[in-house]
Amino acid sequence: KYPVLPYLVLVLKQFLLQRDLNEVFTGGIGSYSLFLMAVSFLQLHYREDVCSPNINFGVLLIEFFELYGRHFNYLKTGIRIADGGCYVAKDEVQRSMDSYRPSMLYIEDPLQPDNDVGRSSYGAMQVKQAFDYAYVVLSHAVSPIAKYYPNNETESILGRIIRVTQEVDDYREWIRKNWGSPSQNDLPLNKNDVRQFESKQLDECNNNVPDDEDDDEDEDVVVLPSAPCSKTSSNSSSPSPSLRSSPSSPLSPSSSSISTSSDA
Repeated sequence: KYPVLPYLVLVLKQFLLQRDLNEVFTGGIGSYSLFLMAVSFLQLHYREDVCSPNINFGVLLIEFFELYGRHFNYLKTGIRIADGGCYVAKDEVQRSMDSYRPSMLYIEDPLQPDNDVGRSSYGAMQVKQAFDYAYVVLSHAVSPIAKYYPNNETESILGRIIRVTQEVDDYREWIRKNWGSPSQNDLPLNKNDVRQFESKQLDECNNNVPDDEDDDEDEDVVVLPSAPCSKTSSNSSSPSPSLRSSPSSPLSPSSSSISTSSDA
């Protein structure tokens, strides 16, 4: 229903991660609570194109920070997802739950209404301050006067609140070096729409490349179907090639009690 939801949650999760506010045991907001907050935001957000895949993600992100960083009343208001979503007064919740005092970040679990999902997020006010900070920074970044104050430290607007660490940058470089760019990963299809893989590439995926392998040796082409194979019959007298393992494998006959495919 909301194509933007996974992208919004991933950005928010990374934003909280870099501020040590993404885990409940540190007082932050867990993934489930953050997911429900994003769903509630999209449910109650008055925007006709909120369900459109072409919506501006940046605008929604700024408005999310504005809502939960400035306008949402954490002292008196709770979040309810069920039945289309709504805000609920904490006084009403306290009367209906035998004088249970709702937490600062009260989020009703749609699967178990008696469960307060945000009860362990004791640092909710710190999260609120972080959201308010992000709203101010991003609002200034997209304002008309921003061009007169260029940001020399980052290359993007989002980079003002989310930084890519050196560890992540090194990991990305390792992926590009070993597997190529995303455009190079589009493997060719033959006339039967079957993807073709190099045998060495499959061995690298399975860590089966010997140390003394000659890199200049011609590589055979292994053809794999793009769709999952049909289930193998249990009456087969010999195991399939995918079940054959090396002597050091935990599935080898010397270390496994499975002797035939019918036993498997």
